[in-house]
Amino acid sequence: MGRITSFWNARMGLALGSGRGAAPVAFVWIALLVGCLSLKPTLVPVVLAALALSYGQTLGLRGRADTLRRELADLHADQEALVQRHVMDEITGVLTRRAFLEAAGEIVKNRSAGAPLAFFAIDMDNLKTLNDSFGHRAGDFALSHLAQTLVGLAPNAVIGRLGGDEFALVMPCAGEEAAIAFGSAFCAALNKPVMAGGRHLSLSASLGAVMIPLRTVYLTEAMQFADVALYVAKSAGRNQTAVFDAEMLAELKHRRLIERELRAAILLNELDLHYQPITGPDGQIVAAEALLRWQSPSRGNISPARFIPIAESTALIDQLGEWVLRRALADARAFPGLRISVNVSANQLRRDDVVAMVARVLEETGHPSRLLTLELTESAAVQATPDICRRLQALRDMGIRIALDDFGTGFSGFDYLRHLPVDSIKIDRSYIARLGESETDNVFVSALASLANAMRLAVVAEGIETERQLLLAKAAGCTQFQGYHLARPMPKDDLLKTHNPQARKCA
Repeated sequence: MGRITSFWNARMGLALGSGRGAAPVAFVWIALLVGCLSLKPTLVPVVLAALALSYGQTLGLRGRADTLRRELADLHADQEALVQRHVMDEITGVLTRRAFLEAAGEIVKNRSAGAPLAFFAIDMDNLKTLNDSFGHRAGDFALSHLAQTLVGLAPNAVIGRLGGDEFALVMPCAGEEAAIAFGSAFCAALNKPVMAGGRHLSLSASLGAVMIPLRTVYLTEAMQFADVALYVAKSAGRNQTAVFDAEMLAELKHRRLIERELRAAILLNELDLHYQPITGPDGQIVAAEALLRWQSPSRGNISPARFIPIAESTALIDQLGEWVLRRALADARAFPGLRISVNVSANQLRRDDVVAMVARVLEETGHPSRLLTLELTESAAVQATPDICRRLQALRDMGIRIALDDFGTGFSGFDYLRHLPVDSIKIDRSYIARLGESETDNVFVSALASLANAMRLAVVAEGIETERQLLLAKAAGCTQFQGYHLARPMPKDDLLKTHNPQARKCA
């Protein structure tokens, strides 16, 4: 009987696999088995019962098999969609960053001996202004149009969107002149006005190119070299192509040298902080901003404008940021009750451990969180993803204040006040310098101060250099003031002489 049932189930499995109905097969086998057992009629009921049970089980298995097949098909479709999202950028249709790096790496690694390639780093110009002026739908259209323009001009190239307005491309190219010619053709094609949402858009992009193997045979170096060339193209006025050359290589080597020396300076504690006071309407110091200084033993004074961008281009900014915070809060012990402001980089805020780092330093130094302000530039606010906003809110939940520095340099900063978790804004010095001379700046500062005050935000006027600017900033509604007219950045000991805890009113 066992062999008969097994054989029956095997036959039914074949029937299921072939998609034929189970009922005809069952009746045939019942008839055959009844005939075989006709010599022993007493066994017929038993066999029929067994066959009926087996048949019922088979139908149940068939139903479950059909359900399983549907679930597997759905799962396969979901997996295909997931892979597609990880491979193809949803907005532009080109490769995602990870997929591009894998594909480009294979091309560079497996290229024919001597076959030249060009690697391009491409940034769309003024995407932020476009988003602010016409909305993110227009910005997405512009990104898609840029990508499709690249595809149209270089259909055999590997093209990827690395993030935001950053793209990259690798393709066969005869030489540097050919790379410049491609860049010029691309810029010309992109400059042609296009319609988006009933508006004419005029787009442009900057390109940095590097030749492989002329300058390097490694993808990672090609990306670094192309970024250096891209920086040159932007500095020269944008909407053009720059090709990496020996002079740029010297600049890159210098940047790497500064990076190594800065790393050593952090470890050897060769850096220093100066503090610039922030005053209230009555002229009393209410806070002090910590400003980093580097007096190199071999190179002398190195401007923060020179070494901080280098640190921000690497993970070194995390070490530097922690050093500044720790030193500032340690120095703050000499100024009990004084609020200390420390700058924080957007690159630091991209990592979850920044919140834990700040909490750790606060605990180790014993500095009250309510007397710490973390400042981020408005250009950093442009990059504020939901994750960055979440981290900023976590810092505020600890009692820390968040200030938006250089406000107004992002063209349309008012929108950030609604979405970013901030407690104060610092109006960029360029607006303060034109108070009383430009009606536009007068209106801008007054409107901004009124809005911020209505939202219970402190308003700091930066770059006060004359008594007239101070009076005009007060009249416009600013509540705190900072600049050379009031006090220059100074070492801790000089601030200690200037600071009078008895006369100062806490912020």
